[in-house]
Amino acid sequence: MPEIISDDIGSFPLPPDAKKEDMRRIASEIATGKAVKEEREGFSKVLGEMMQKKIDAGIMRPNYPQTQDMITSFTALIENFYEADEPWVVKKKYAVIPAIGAITDVAKSFFKETGEPLLFRACVTGPLELYLKSVGNSIQEDLLMNIAKSVSRFVENSRMDTPYMKTSVYSIDEPSLGLNPGLVVDDDVLADAWNTAAKKARGLDVEIHLHSPKALDRLYNVEGINVLGVEYAANPKALDLIDKSEIESYDKFLRIGIARTDIQRLAAEYNDKFGTDFWKDKDKSGLTADMENVRNITKRLEKAHELFGDRIKYAGPDCGLGSWPDQETAYHLLKNTAEAIFKYNSSK
Repeated sequence: MPEIISDDIGSFPLPPDAKKEDMRRIASEIATGKAVKEEREGFSKVLGEMMQKKIDAGIMRPNYPQTQDMITSFTALIENFYEADEPWVVKKKYAVIPAIGAITDVAKSFFKETGEPLLFRACVTGPLELYLKSVGNSIQEDLLMNIAKSVSRFVENSRMDTPYMKTSVYSIDEPSLGLNPGLVVDDDVLADAWNTAAKKARGLDVEIHLHSPKALDRLYNVEGINVLGVEYAANPKALDLIDKSEIESYDKFLRIGIARTDIQRLAAEYNDKFGTDFWKDKDKSGLTADMENVRNITKRLEKAHELFGDRIKYAGPDCGLGSWPDQETAYHLLKNTAEAIFKYNSSK
């Protein structure tokens, strides 16, 4: 059986001494070349420590730590630094994801300790999502394609291939696809946009991260995307909407979310179970020890594998962990997820 690769979606809680507003401001200044040395070093220290926690948890393809808003971190650059003759095609020098540069030292340390490059996952917000949040549901094909070209430039500039650090998989994040009832756009137009966005990732696994599998059929003919991401842990019925024969016939693979990250619902269930207030408790270990533990995560993986077998290539938490209360609780969820996948791989 091919090995199932553990990964994560991206966001992770900041340490108590770091403020989200400051991190987003500094990231923007790094992207535009305005950050001073002390800011760059502080930013790299925080993100490096976050990335190290993902590595220590055992995640095989950790995503660079996301600290910025998934929309404005891209649109602020696209809208302000575009080519003179191509609206919203960002100039290449500004197509920057600062978090990737910030994890360079961690990658070098990883290489020094293991002799292997750090294989990591990178994510970009998809052209459709950027369009919907910036313009609206009325899709203008030429503008959508220009945004797709911009996404392609972010992919190109963040594709790392050094002795100590290699981009292994790209995710194009399209959470509105399948959830937006007002979306009216031709499948061929979407396919062109996604293929354009993914063009510079050729040779790597390219995933599309969705919050609903309802629109999976719109992705089957997209040559540039070979992995379809499905959130399953919080919504077990999601697997009922996936046709294995279709996945096989179009030679696609799956990335399955097998650990819940819907922290508000989890906290409510935690309170009912333990008769306490999750957000006020200093010890929140019950969430990952008694609820999202290795046993329960493994059961979900087993169920998914019974249905889709070797078509599952990646697995990890449903979504990002940025809204979780602290790094320790988030770390333990990643650790439980990585351990569940490792044990499942070892048993086959």
